[in-house]
Amino acid sequence: MNKTPAKKAPPKVKKNDNMKFDFEKLRFAGETELVRILEDDYALASYYDIFDNKDELENITNHMLSNTVKLSKVIAPRLYNLCSEIQEFFGFKEPIDFYLYATPEVNAFSINGFGIVNHIICFTSSLIQQLNDDELRFVIGHEIGHLIFKHSQLDVVNKILANRENEEIPAALAIYFLRWQRYAETSCDRIGYLATPNIKTIGTVFFKFAAGLSEKYLNFDIDEYMKQLEKIKEIAVGDFYSTHPNNLVRLQNLLNFSSSVLMPGNTKKTALSERALQKKMMELMNMLEIHPKKEKDKRFVQFYSCVGIYLAGASGDITEKVWKALYDWLADYTTQPERYLSFKNMKQVEECVQDICRYFARRHDGDKYELFEKITQLALLDGRLELAEKDRIFEIGKLLKISKDEIIHIIRRSSENFLSPSRKMYFNGLL
Repeated sequence: MNKTPAKKAPPKVKKNDNMKFDFEKLRFAGETELVRILEDDYALASYYDIFDNKDELENITNHMLSNTVKLSKVIAPRLYNLCSEIQEFFGFKEPIDFYLYATPEVNAFSINGFGIVNHIICFTSSLIQQLNDDELRFVIGHEIGHLIFKHSQLDVVNKILANRENEEIPAALAIYFLRWQRYAETSCDRIGYLATPNIKTIGTVFFKFAAGLSEKYLNFDIDEYMKQLEKIKEIAVGDFYSTHPNNLVRLQNLLNFSSSVLMPGNTKKTALSERALQKKMMELMNMLEIHPKKEKDKRFVQFYSCVGIYLAGASGDITEKVWKALYDWLADYTTQPERYLSFKNMKQVEECVQDICRYFARRHDGDKYELFEKITQLALLDGRLELAEKDRIFEIGKLLKISKDEIIHIIRRSSENFLSPSRKMYFNGLL
């Protein structure tokens, strides 16, 4: 990694009436796309005014007033003025109540009041003890970023869907939510950076978060700290189920953002273009995704994806039910099923089918029978077995070197469990 040039500590943020921020442009493009998918493709935006959390917000406010300290000019003039300064800097005029909570955890969080109660931003006592004013500016800006982007809207919908007793969230939707949470943090980091545009300062914040100690005990060197990221790249395990990207990825993302055309005031000819920035950031964010490591798991993923699509395509278009089943199967091995379900054309699918079937045909274990039976069930998801699907099942069985009698036996067993004959309906063009 290149050495980061030393920068002077940023001056105190001052109000600038002429400063205008295009927050949607500053938002991480990856998050913008995920919000579109969740709000439009899944129609979740329709529930923002339906899932009323008035009681919960009032209970939270009551809890905060009863168990924490609300910051004011009288009780905590330095902290209160710092929070007000950052809020004013961004021109965020909606009322925010700032709280301080006693705990050894180094953390901060924000809650959108949705016009029912004032917004809430809460800092832990350990956070305040460890960070100086410039470092706190980043945290305050980050939390205000959540309010600017109204992240609580999707959070409320996600919480309600996740807490249902009788039905789980579909794998695809659950993955989108988890990915969005990390991407949302990335957007807010940019807002925090604008509040204190100094990489070393922000790096110290992440360093303290990770170590739980201040500079009294440790020497922070950003280049030394970032060496850990290179090791993470080598291991490539992924860290998908955390709601936040790891601190090193966040810091590298900010390094890229600070040298891009999206950074207000950056007019350098060498500035990263939006496209180049997005590419670099997606490479980093994709490091957090999980992919199969064991050879057997890789082969299972290959089989489900290409053989599944090949079989599903026998009767025409791939239905949503079939696509969901394939996605769910792959989600047992990876957080990016869509990556394995993407093919250039049917020729590539057919070549993949030949390759993976030859692989399992050569093996002397029961895997090919397990896979064949499961893939047969895919054809029966609509409750019927079309002739074209039946022919393709026999074709796949033959490639796997499964005898005709065994193929018939497996189809019969699957049909006994899944077949539910339904009549094909015709609407005479009414639809």
